[in-house]
Amino acid sequence: MENEIELKIMLKPENISTIETWFQSLNVISQSIDILGNTYYDSNDFYFEKNQMGLRIRNKNNTYEFTLKMKGEIVGGLHVRPEYNLPLTNNKPDLKSLVSYFNLDIPETENLHNNLVPIFSTDFTRKTYLISFQNSEIEIAIDQGIIKNKDDESPICEIEFELKEGSIADLFNLLTIMPKVDGMWLSSLSKAQRGYWVGNAEKIAKELDKLTACKLEDLSDLQKYQITQTIADFIRLTDNNILTEKYYSVTNYQHSDIKNIKNEIDSADYLSHQITLLQKFYLTTSKY
Repeated sequence: MENEIELKIMLKPENISTIETWFQSLNVISQSIDILGNTYYDSNDFYFEKNQMGLRIRNKNNTYEFTLKMKGEIVGGLHVRPEYNLPLTNNKPDLKSLVSYFNLDIPETENLHNNLVPIFSTDFTRKTYLISFQNSEIEIAIDQGIIKNKDDESPICEIEFELKEGSIADLFNLLTIMPKVDGMWLSSLSKAQRGYWVGNAEKIAKELDKLTACKLEDLSDLQKYQITQTIADFIRLTDNNILTEKYYSVTNYQHSDIKNIKNEIDSADYLSHQITLLQKFYLTTSKY
């Protein structure tokens, strides 16, 4: 088991060239291109989704790996979560072996193992750059592809910064010098979350209910930051006036329509501001 520490930035495809040009100024140790096929599994009652876990088989160059990602901690676009990886000889999920090998506490493993079904897929091309920066090694992955479930599909276009070795402060320092343009934003949504939600109005409605029901007076500054990021993610997913009103109340943002809000939350200035806030909150509250 290892803790995966990564930060996710979604972006419009036309901005990828800006990021790749920036790489030329960095100390790139190695780089590669892979085509990754991923199938996510769950039980019929969605045990893993309900417990905020992700269970997948990844096919990379005709080799298979079974991965369980636990709930962990998500602050803004920064994801820190335990991850368990087990090599497989084929594309059949083997939950019993994974649970046994890592001695995991998952109730009714036998029943879950026997009733796993594929829920959605995420298939994408990954360009990976391993960067030496200050006293750390940071892996930067550019993913482009598609999320698909039985209801619908949605494009993948995102950058993941993963701390492989060193200090998370160096990761934030790297983000400080990263070029920022309109059409880039931090996202707290994982590919797995999007896989469950794409085209599923009922699931999205339940998440919206949770967001609109929270009482702002009960939230800390960090929690307000977090809910702002989540609201922004859902504004991008759906034109919901109640969410717009919630965004006003959290941020005191003055524009009166959702079009202006969408322009704001996808702007370079907003991205810079949110990264600054994330660094402030995370480095003062986390052990990492």
